[in-house]
Amino acid sequence: MSDTETLRRLTRRLDQASRRRIIDEQDWEGDSETVERATDGSELSIVPLSALIDEVGQRKDVWPDASESDRWLAPRVHNSLRLTRSDASDQDLWAWLATRFNDYVEWRWGARGEVAQNRWRGPIHKQAFARLWWGAELFRDGSDYAPVERAFVFQDLPNSYLHRPLIRCRSLALGVVELITPNDQPGASTIANPTTADDINDLARVLNLATAGSPPEAETGFQRDDFRNYLEWVVGQPEIPGDWNAPVTGPNCTDTSDSSRQEGYAIANRGWSYAHSAAANLGTRSAQRRQQNTSD
Repeated sequence: MSDTETLRRLTRRLDQASRRRIIDEQDWEGDSETVERATDGSELSIVPLSALIDEVGQRKDVWPDASESDRWLAPRVHNSLRLTRSDASDQDLWAWLATRFNDYVEWRWGARGEVAQNRWRGPIHKQAFARLWWGAELFRDGSDYAPVERAFVFQDLPNSYLHRPLIRCRSLALGVVELITPNDQPGASTIANPTTADDINDLARVLNLATAGSPPEAETGFQRDDFRNYLEWVVGQPEIPGDWNAPVTGPNCTDTSDSSRQEGYAIANRGWSYAHSAAANLGTRSAQRRQQNTSD
């Protein structure tokens, strides 16, 4: 397997000029080293991911706005790039992938001019590829990527939640998705669902309050991720599909239960009731201040 087909990580942080040199010269080995699988020491092929990004290049006109590609792409990035969470926490790995597949990064994030630095190398809710992979990893329900697609309907959901430790509780993450993009959830809230950027961001800020005194895992029955089956999936070889529109499935894991998902939704719903009440109270106080200023 050649170095252009093997996952690598950058060995130093690149300034704009250095990155442009690597891109122009296609020097993917420069300032980088091979990433070895944590599980068996083998190298990891990026051939499936490369084929996927080529496919994105062929269908750019399908998405009137580049952001609309996220919900289609996130599950397929995750499925094509079989990483442990430890490897996926390496910012240098994502920085190399962004440099290697710079055409995608510049299409997705350069429409308004220069691509921001954190899209090349940055936290998981900002970096161009990390946010897709982690969005799929945290919002999938076992092998089911449907919640992932719903999570990327509103850009503020991955932007405001992926980096928050609470979302490592998968049942809570799924509860947040269910609250924001309802799918006939039994016992759904009678409060209007959060659908604006302010709503979604307000909910993100109050979730810590909604779990004050105990972690969300305590309410969701300490449901654990199925790491044994996940690691089996990691060492498997993803195939390049004949049809990229065909449904894609994730690792065959049992990560949640009916009761854990219900409790996760209850936490999210409780948080939204706090956020909704706080916003209403703030609006009342603002109106009172305006009235007082008018009277004065």
